[in-house]
Amino acid sequence: MDIKHMKYFMEVVNQGGMTNASKSLFIAQPTISKAIKDIENELHMTLFDRQKRYLVLTDAGKVFYKKCEEIIALYDNIPFEINGLLGLETGHINIGMSAVMDMQQFIYILGEFHKLYPNVTYSLNESGGKSIETRLINDQIDIGITTIPIDENTFDYLSLYSEDLRLVVSEEHELASRDSVSMADLKNEDFILFNEDFYLNDKIIAAAKNAGFIPNTVSNVSQWNFIEYLLLAHLGVSILPEHIANMLKDNIKSIKIEDTGMSWELGAIWKKDKLLSHATSKWIDFMSERLNYD
Repeated sequence: MDIKHMKYFMEVVNQGGMTNASKSLFIAQPTISKAIKDIENELHMTLFDRQKRYLVLTDAGKVFYKKCEEIIALYDNIPFEINGLLGLETGHINIGMSAVMDMQQFIYILGEFHKLYPNVTYSLNESGGKSIETRLINDQIDIGITTIPIDENTFDYLSLYSEDLRLVVSEEHELASRDSVSMADLKNEDFILFNEDFYLNDKIIAAAKNAGFIPNTVSNVSQWNFIEYLLLAHLGVSILPEHIANMLKDNIKSIKIEDTGMSWELGAIWKKDKLLSHATSKWIDFMSERLNYD
């Protein structure tokens, strides 16, 4: 058994059968079939239930698939580890970013990191926290910047910063003259919120329920700058992190919310027990030093 055989096995599982795996790998199907049979003979275990009409892994097959993932990840990471030991700081980092984070400061710090390690490249993907967690679990990204706390059985994390949440309204809104409000004051307001992919949305709805009402949501968005336009069109009110509220136009008013717990915390998260590339580990260390707002 070797790495090649493991990759054949994983591709059969991922593609749902040997025919599709053969096409994907550009390898004759008998070659793949023989490789899997050799693995089964070496392990003295059956990996697929061949009595089914469709592909089904046995319990042994499920365990073996998981171990193949771990072994291939270790194998693929060898060049990064060796480059790190030799001082050849190369690699690629897939980063998932919350659409409501302090993007300007993040990009500035990323630029500083790139000056130190110019051979490291990046993919930057903006979405809500729930998508970021799913993509981390599916190994589609290496690290995410999103709301914490998180499921510590699934993810490791680094706390970056926390800030207050602020009510934002147009300067013509009746609440615009207020220095502060409570959530109960917003009972009869129409809300502009992020979509269900964002944990910030869940937090606002929970705060409203604690104040005795369910917010009347007139619009759900995925980009905070859309909220600004909707506020100016007098569609309702919204609640945003303070740094974003401060970036809005002068004709938008930012108001303190007195209720306890109306703050949020952002952190860098990554899949627990996953072997990180040398470049990703370096990036986490760098953020720990430079992007911690506390």
